[in-house]
Amino acid sequence: MECQHCKNLFKTKSILKNHQNTATYCKIIQQDTGIINIKIYRCEFCNKDLSQKIDLQRHYQTCKKKDISNLDKNYKDIIAIIEKQNILFTEQYEQKLFFLKDELKKKDSTIKELQDKLENIAVKAVSRPTTTNKTQINNFIQQLQPITEEKLKESVSNLTIDHIKKGPEGYAQYALEYPLKDKIICVDYSRRKVKFKDKDGNVITDPEMNGLATKFFNSIKDKNKELVCLYANELKEKIGDDDIMDTMVKIFDYKMSVDKGSEGEKTEFHHDFVRQICSQTIKE
Repeated sequence: MECQHCKNLFKTKSILKNHQNTATYCKIIQQDTGIINIKIYRCEFCNKDLSQKIDLQRHYQTCKKKDISNLDKNYKDIIAIIEKQNILFTEQYEQKLFFLKDELKKKDSTIKELQDKLENIAVKAVSRPTTTNKTQINNFIQQLQPITEEKLKESVSNLTIDHIKKGPEGYAQYALEYPLKDKIICVDYSRRKVKFKDKDGNVITDPEMNGLATKFFNSIKDKNKELVCLYANELKEKIGDDDIMDTMVKIFDYKMSVDKGSEGEKTEFHHDFVRQICSQTIKE
């Protein structure tokens, strides 16, 4: 039997009648033709029309555009809260920075000295290479697995907020545990020069990871934003505590650094990330 409104076919009259009374698309056609007058419940996120309120409530539980809209709303709300808190705490932070200035300078000086020593050791090692070392490095390079954009994206589900909270060290930890595991080698620490294989098996030399780091940050950018927003949403109820505020500002700084890195911008975050990668994969 054919429905006179939507032209669909049904086996029995009772099935046809049930269809005309319950099928949303058919009821909308009936309303458009003036046969019946029904209330349409429209999803505010994806504009899908439903004929019953209970159907709309069920639809909200699975509407993907609703989740995206809520995430963006939370993100904007959190940014607004942070901006207000920044104004309130600016003077307090400036006072803290004033007292910590000398201590930070001493720490920076110590770190720089240690980095210089490590780089000098690396340079000396390179200047006196042995045939055995070269052979071992070449063998290691030949055993590297190729890096592809598909493999980078496949690993994204393993990125966690715990990685993000550790900053460059945490991102490097994720990279070497998942997408870059057994796929990269640092052959010159002083120049941050790494080698890896592309999808065709060609060995690529990449100083400062200029090319690879951009691809890496681009692969995690969306997941990184999602994790940061979700975590910040959990923390916003506790805003007012200095430690919580510091944490929120820090993770949003990391999000911005990853976004910039995905566009090829070389920030201090980028250099710290590359240094972490090189220090854990150096072969000289």
